Order: sequence, then structure tokens, then C-alpha cells
Amino acid sequence: MADGLKRAVAAADTPGTMASSAPPPDAARDAAFRMADDGRFADGAQWLRLALASAEGSDQRQELVAAIAELARRAEAAGELDVAQRALESALEQADWADLHCRHGCLLVRRGRLAAARESFDRALVLNPRYRGAAVERALLDARDGRLAEAMATLRGLANDGAMLEPSAFHQGLEQLGHAEFEQGEALLRRSLSAGDEWLEERLRRYQELLRASNATGALALLREASLERPGYPDLQMLIGAHELQSGAFDDAVESFTRALELNPGYHAARVELARAFEARGDTPGALHQLELVLEADASHGEARQLHERWTSRHRGQRAQSGRGSKVS
Repeated sequence: MADGLKRAVAAADTPGTMASSAPPPDAARDAAFRMADDGRFADGAQWLRLALASAEGSDQRQELVAAIAELARRAEAAGELDVAQRALESALEQADWADLHCRHGCLLVRRGRLAAARESFDRALVLNPRYRGAAVERALLDARDGRLAEAMATLRGLANDGAMLEPSAFHQGLEQLGHAEFEQGEALLRRSLSAGDEWLEERLRRYQELLRASNATGALALLREASLERPGYPDLQMLIGAHELQSGAFDDAVESFTRALELNPGYHAARVELARAFEARGDTPGALHQLELVLEADASHGEARQLHERWTSRHRGQRAQSGRGSKVS
């Protein structure tokens, strides 16, 4: 067992303790889930936040964000709603992912914060307009808010636009929704319309298990398989690109991030990663152009601005040095 993991496990086995310095990122997931298994969800979430603060590279950050999201799911299942909400919100500070926003919205509905939940579902649909699970939850929220006709029209549109797994459940759900029997109706409609997203979430959990087992090759293969089944999900292309960038397959990463942006041109996180891929293969002007597109849409985007300043300064220095060399010659 690595020394870092030994330290992490030792801390996890000591009730009420929390290291003041960040744990090694490669040990953080196992330590956090051990804490969760002991019912110490808040400690586990804090452990992952500390690891995230010291993470290096987008691939490592994304793995830790996904781990925080999984811990939030476990905390919610255990009734630890405060911990789950804080964990999801800390994950969203680092990753603007559609599935995180949808989970956050569902948790907010459960807590009675319907206006905030609506914002979360809307953001999920901005990031991925084809996200059926978020569209279903948004429509069900409309129904609870009294917009029944609008909700039912949206749900019928979803049924017509995509695979409806259980038509009888769908029609029963609509009927019960029309009679304000929300809980039974919502369960039937989710089962009929959102099962495809549940399939994807299960694959993403398997992906996390492979990463925890240090099987990066298997994790990437699983993502590529899932992307063939769900070609309309930009988050999948984003994750695939992050793996490719981390492994040095820069051209493949460019293609994956580009596909993510074709699916959602406003996916700023994917455009920033595309800029990283351009820079990694030596195309600084191309990288700067991608960052400028992000900053045109969101001038306050801190990561894009920081990278743009760093790479602009370095590019100018390289040009100046090249110019001096030409004069000498």
C-alpha cells in the first residue's frame, strides 16, 4: 500500500479527525468512501474537496468531481440532505456538467426549493438540450407549479421525440398527473421517459469504479462505448477528450472536444479544454482563439482569462526571442 494511501486510510479510520493539508488525490477517493461507509459523509466530502484543491490537470479534477457527486448520491440516499447539497454545490464550482445540475435540481425539489430547482434544470438543458432526464424533471416541476397544460405538452413532445420504454406507464402517468396525483404520476413518467439517462448514469458509476481500480484503459473504452449508444451527450465527449489529452493523444482530444462543442456550442468548459489540446500540440494561436471565444461570451471566466494571459505572455516572449535570433544571423 502506498504511503499516501496509508495516511489517507489512517485518517479515515480516526473518528472526528481531518487533516489540515490536502490528501494525495489518488488516495482521496478510497479514503472518502471509507468515511461514507462509516456514515461520516461530511468528512468524506471535505476530504474530496481538499484533494480537489490540490489536483493537477483537468483529468484528475474531473475524476475527483465525479467522486464528490457519487458521495453526494450516497449521502442523499442516507437522508443526509445538507451534506449532499453542499457536496453537489462544491462539485458544480469546479465542473459545469449537465448531470450535476440535474441532480442538484432534484435534490432542491426534495427540499422544497422549487425556484432554485428550476434554475438547475434550466442550466442542465442549456448545457445539453437533449438531456431527457432534465427535461422530464423540468416538466414535472411545471406541473407542480400549476402549469399543467404546458407540462403535459412537453411530456408528450418528449414521448414523440425519443424512445418511450413503457407506453402504458406513460399514459397512466399523464392521467394521474392530470388528477394532481403527483407522486404516482411522476414515478410512472420517469420510468417511461428517463430510463435512458439512468442507463447512462449506471455506466458512469462503472466508469468511476474502473478509475478507482486504476484501469484507465477500461474506463476510456467504457466511455467510448457509451458515446456510441448516447451520441447526443456532450459530457461524454468531454470526458473522452480529457482522457485523450491526459494520455498525450492530442489530435484525438481535439476531435472529442470539437464533437462536444458541435453538440453544444456554449459548452465553455469543453472549449477551454480544446484550447489546452491546441496548446499541447504546439498551436498557441489556435488555443488563444478558443479562449477568446469563451471570453467574448463570458468575460468573467477566470480559467480562460488566466490561461489567455499566460499563453499570450509566453507567445510574445517566443516571438521576441525568435526576432533577436534573426537579427544575429
